[in-house]
Amino acid sequence: MAIPDTLAARLIETVKENNLSGKFVMLGRQRWVGRRRKRSAELFEKVLTEHLPDVPESELANADDEYAETFFKKLGFSEVDSLDFSNFENASIIQDLSADLPKELEHRFDVVYDGGTCEHIFDLPTAYRNIHKMLKPGGVLIGHSPCNNWVNHSFYQINPEMVYGFWEKTLGYQVLNCSLQPLMPMHAYKVATTTNPNETGKRPRLSATLPDGGIILNYAVRKPLKATKQSTKVYQTDYENRWQDTF
Repeated sequence: MAIPDTLAARLIETVKENNLSGKFVMLGRQRWVGRRRKRSAELFEKVLTEHLPDVPESELANADDEYAETFFKKLGFSEVDSLDFSNFENASIIQDLSADLPKELEHRFDVVYDGGTCEHIFDLPTAYRNIHKMLKPGGVLIGHSPCNNWVNHSFYQINPEMVYGFWEKTLGYQVLNCSLQPLMPMHAYKVATTTNPNETGKRPRLSATLPDGGIILNYAVRKPLKATKQSTKVYQTDYENRWQDTF
């Protein structure tokens, strides 16, 4: 997994606009790619200048390898870990997200970054609930997940209904942002937002037509400060509304 310039720009925005800091963990050990070309390079430069004006791009990469710990430390995190199923990329924490989570990982992190891991885990509900356990109260999950045109990339493509139906409605998280980000460099600015089905009672509607090519779901959700009763059942909002109309 790697962080191209478009997603690096969105990460910087999410972290800085929400004043995120503290203990950070990336799911999978992310590689630092940085600048690519065309419009995405322009977007990255613009965001870097706005939010990290004193940090040159040359200082964002690890000095000795291709990974992204330095990038996240430059964003202001005091501790940066990586979590993976195996040690093939020397992750600092070896843990299967579809297995029982050890106590030492519960309530440990201020920010969890899913930059393309959870869609590869067949037992996705367990993985998401383990992320919920890993976050401190008030902690934030940042997600960059394949949403459209990623056939054969993974088990799943993740869409906005997951953000609103699971994280917000079921677990009570606050949605900080939810948008659809084209990954092709030429389409870096062609972002679409969505309506919230918990407010409209209907499935999410896009604010704009998406271009061809891979689309990333760019979202961030904040865990409640106080524990809430969790539901073990998750349903789409529009279906729940229809079912209620029949009773």
